Amino acid sequence: MKKKQGFSRPGRGRAALRTAADFSDDAFGRRATGTLSLARSGVGFVSPTAGGDDILVPSDRVGAALPGDLVEVRLSPPERGASRLVGSVVRVVERGGRDIVCTLRRTGRHWTGVPLVPIGGRTFHVADPKGAAEGDRVVLRFVSWDNPAFNPEAEVAGVIGPAENPSLDTVAVERAAGLPDAFPDDVLEEASRVAARLRDPGEREDLRGETVVTIDPATAKDYDDALSLSLDAQGRRVLGVHIADVSHFVRPGSALDAEARRRGTSVYLVDHVLPMLPEQLSNGVCSLVQGEDRLAFSAFVTFDAAGAPVARRFAKSVIRSARRLTYAQALGFIERPAEAGAVPDLVRRLHELAQQLRRNRFDRFSLDLEAPEMAIRLGPDGRMTGLAPAEHNVAHELVEEAMLAANEAVATELAGRKVPFISRFHDLPAEEKLQDLETALAGLGLRTGPIKDARTLQRLLKAVRGTALDYYVSSLVLRSLKRAEYSADKMGHFGLAKRFYGHFTSPIRRYPDLTMHRQLALALAGDRAHQPKREELRAIAAQSTQTEFRADQAERDLVEIKKYRFLEDRLRAGTPTECDAVVVKCAPYGVFVDVPSLQIGGMVHVSELSKGFVRFDHGRERLVAPEGEIAPGATVRVLVAAVDFDGRKIDFRPVGPVRPAGARPASVRPAPAAPRAKRDGKPRRAKTPKGTVRSPKRPPKGRRRG
Repeated sequence: MKKKQGFSRPGRGRAALRTAADFSDDAFGRRATGTLSLARSGVGFVSPTAGGDDILVPSDRVGAALPGDLVEVRLSPPERGASRLVGSVVRVVERGGRDIVCTLRRTGRHWTGVPLVPIGGRTFHVADPKGAAEGDRVVLRFVSWDNPAFNPEAEVAGVIGPAENPSLDTVAVERAAGLPDAFPDDVLEEASRVAARLRDPGEREDLRGETVVTIDPATAKDYDDALSLSLDAQGRRVLGVHIADVSHFVRPGSALDAEARRRGTSVYLVDHVLPMLPEQLSNGVCSLVQGEDRLAFSAFVTFDAAGAPVARRFAKSVIRSARRLTYAQALGFIERPAEAGAVPDLVRRLHELAQQLRRNRFDRFSLDLEAPEMAIRLGPDGRMTGLAPAEHNVAHELVEEAMLAANEAVATELAGRKVPFISRFHDLPAEEKLQDLETALAGLGLRTGPIKDARTLQRLLKAVRGTALDYYVSSLVLRSLKRAEYSADKMGHFGLAKRFYGHFTSPIRRYPDLTMHRQLALALAGDRAHQPKREELRAIAAQSTQTEFRADQAERDLVEIKKYRFLEDRLRAGTPTECDAVVVKCAPYGVFVDVPSLQIGGMVHVSELSKGFVRFDHGRERLVAPEGEIAPGATVRVLVAAVDFDGRKIDFRPVGPVRPAGARPASVRPAPAAPRAKRDGKPRRAKTPKGTVRSPKRPPKGRRRG
């Protein structure tokens, strides 16, 4: 009998994070120290230096603290039934010292810096522009801030260029996020020398006689994973996942290793990649190019007829990729079963196994959060020219399932050997977050009842798949879940429904993967003496989580900037964008809508919804107009009426009747010329509620691979 999957806590023990439930009543009033981050709403989150869950700081309790500051907070009791710790900033222990990228604005004789990425509506007072002009993007350096009632003081430390220049967007985001720039000379010099290690592979299993292929996007330049599939003596399928052996070239204690650890991850911006390793490795000797001998670390997972893993083994290997396939080519082989040959046959057999693994995973209530995504098209000047549905099909799923299987196999192996390792940890959602989700869904007319297990979430996502609410509901579910992180103390991945899970398959672009490669090699050699200590693993995990978050945020910020610039350009040109939207929240002053085809949110003012009197029904949270009721879940065709680029806010105007829920969104297209928006195109509203969806990142090559 299959055991029911519930919200059990995998891997919780003495090293688990402490939450509010772990504190006695007299603990509150005590203080904690940690680093502050701020949401756009102004709400703060403090990550305690001593470890533990983030502490929520309401916007009115942040005081004179800025993102990145080390602050001291006083804990206060959470609301009844809540588990999140809540606190108030009582003092700034140390300023973060991070430069802030702003757009310089002038009002009379006063200069103001408006942050590139909004932080709770906060701006900076600038005494001297130092030659910068109004509308320039500048790098500001914090000077002082004693009274939260006034803006903090900052000085110009550098000028990036005019904010209207789209070719400078990437530079501005990189500076704002503090992303690493060019590699140091000693790292580049070492990278040029270590390539010679390809000719000294050491003892390895020779797999050059096996049919091995890589499957990547057409634009990929590095190929860090390859696949094979064979049968063992009992006729069972043996999946081979062959990962570039980066650890052979990047040794602990080297300049390359120190730089890779500092960067933590490659950053995939919409028009530029900041690699974790120099191109001599990532696009050179570590790339599994077609027809070339390459060094790999291979994971072999044996599956029975039901698709259950029954055996695993690992080996350092040398491979030779038979074909470099794009996803489109792999899909062609899957859809044309009559095409003969070793490579097409391999792809079809891999596809059959992957679909079986995928079904098994969802039977364990793994969550399918792959909401529809849009890929941005850019012109040569860096200006966005349009959007198109992002490619994602069964060929992508083939690679995803193979990577998930390899990651799980390596984590299970190390756990079985009692070797501490960096787990990809995804904790259970907090109870109050699930209650908030239930409330939000009920407002959309979706009655789920109490959300108590992953099965309920899975059924919800399946029910809205392909509807106008698909993207928005997926976003709500994502926000209700805790963020996945790296941990040396805790195990378990709630979203994937896996007990043991770590990152092994992308050592070219993720430092935890490189660490796991080294640990697996030591474990297979029986060398426990040189395994990294748990303290070192904790430090790597914490830093890698931080660099990953920074990279993800930068990717999202740049995509959002491109979208807002695109919509603003269309509005100025007199061809505002028209698209289908879904109502997600009603308020006395209007409705907030989500635009699935743009993956962006905004507001329709109440004056645009009806020529008659519109009443807000507080009890049912809907608007009542002479034409009928307007409730969450309804759809409406809208036109972009106003864009506030600095505040990241959009006002829409309806161009058709509000329709009941159920209509599917149409594609985005420019509308006929329309009158310019009121108030010089600036939105009326001053505030965006929690329910408004922000622009997501577009996962680049391999981002979905576990």
